[in-house]
Amino acid sequence: MITVDPRPPAFKNAAHEISVVLLIMFAQLLNQAGTTQTLPMMNLLEKSFPNITPNDKVWFMAAFPLTSGAFILISGKFGDLYGLKKILLIGISWSLIWTLMTGIAGYSHNIVFFCLCRGFQGIGLAFILPSAIGIAGNLYPNGQRKALVFCFVAACAPTGATLGVVFGALTAQFGHWQWAYYSNAIVLALMGVCVVYCVPKIKPHHSSSKMDWLGAITGVTGLILFNFSFNQAPEVGWSSPYIIVLLIVGVLFLIAFFYIEKRVESPILPSEIMNTHLLLILSVIAFGWASFSIWTYYYWTFLLNLKNWTPLSGAASYGCLLFFGIVASLMVSVLIRKIRASYILFAAMCAFFIGITMLSTTPVHQTYFNMIFAQMVILSFGMDMSFPAASLVLSDTLPKRHQGMASSLVSTMINYSQSISLGFAGTAETKIFAKTHDLLKSYRAAMYVGVGLASISILLAIVLVICEQEEDHGESLELPEIQSYSLEKQRTNKKDIEDV
Repeated sequence: MITVDPRPPAFKNAAHEISVVLLIMFAQLLNQAGTTQTLPMMNLLEKSFPNITPNDKVWFMAAFPLTSGAFILISGKFGDLYGLKKILLIGISWSLIWTLMTGIAGYSHNIVFFCLCRGFQGIGLAFILPSAIGIAGNLYPNGQRKALVFCFVAACAPTGATLGVVFGALTAQFGHWQWAYYSNAIVLALMGVCVVYCVPKIKPHHSSSKMDWLGAITGVTGLILFNFSFNQAPEVGWSSPYIIVLLIVGVLFLIAFFYIEKRVESPILPSEIMNTHLLLILSVIAFGWASFSIWTYYYWTFLLNLKNWTPLSGAASYGCLLFFGIVASLMVSVLIRKIRASYILFAAMCAFFIGITMLSTTPVHQTYFNMIFAQMVILSFGMDMSFPAASLVLSDTLPKRHQGMASSLVSTMINYSQSISLGFAGTAETKIFAKTHDLLKSYRAAMYVGVGLASISILLAIVLVICEQEEDHGESLELPEIQSYSLEKQRTNKKDIEDV
């Protein structure tokens, strides 16, 4: 039986708490729905945007997580300094405007404008998700109740992905794809009204902290240019001068970002995260979700272009992903306080590896209830075991004043890796197709990139387990100039707790 600690005093009653938790869950749901909603309509969009190349289609999915992943890096800091509720409402308003613009972009028949709107849509979600999760981190003290909330949020990853493809498929099937975005905008409007009246105010942590504007500009610019180079290279080729220039400039901006972070008084990245344990967790998350992004995109290209499924048939295949994802998140809510997060992350990375490996070997004419069904079940555990495990460790470790940043770090790794990995896979697809003119072989090549990324995530998870075991024996592994990590010490440090 699960023992749940008392309800936090910020909530008036059970109904108030449930409404706030549902709003936090919706933030995760909208994030995943925004990533996947264009996938069922990829082929239909060719009618609205003429002269689309196969590599252009990558941007239908990649544009959203590119900007959301880049801006999430700083959005948590904004929430911590200026108020999580205020930043949440700003993010909802921004996303509402650009979600509508994305639908309207269909009438322009300009693919660049459509992808730009998708990118601006992602910026709004970059401020919604970490602010919402940061609110949960502030309202709930460490304990089983907090673990349950984070696992409910994790359950919205497959729920959001499923709803995204379902609404995308319905609108694609009936020829009105713009309504996938209009309906999304309606949900955002309702969510904004509910946030105003339901979410308690979280006191911003002004104190002596200031916004590191120079670090914010260099960090976000570097991430966008670096990512854009990898996703655009399959289209124009790595020999294109502007790709090389943008890549070099992006790297220089990122170097400048880390240089600035070491010298400013209030860096964007809290000093508490600079330890072996947390950096390994973030790296594991990045490589695991990168492989999952490749699975997501090429699963749909495989269904639509090789198996010739309708968008609705593809969306229906997500049913078991939704069901078993909820099961996985509930399992984690029980396991997270009994076993180490590193073991849960290792199991999640194995699920990502098995899922992408199965897709890379799935025969074109095989029925759904063979390998496709099996990989859906397995991948649901990868999604819903990795996110809550990583989020809880960072939330429990970082003090109250950094709860927005705690959620930002995990979300940055997930969203950014989902975008840039498509560039890696797209390069492999383009090279193989140019040599063989075989669509299946080119898709397989892209999937093998995902297999490689998932393999790296497993290796890093093993290193994480070993590091924790070494810490148990008093042989903590430390990186130069990186602090050692003690989870229990952080959990008992209550000096940063303040009244809500």
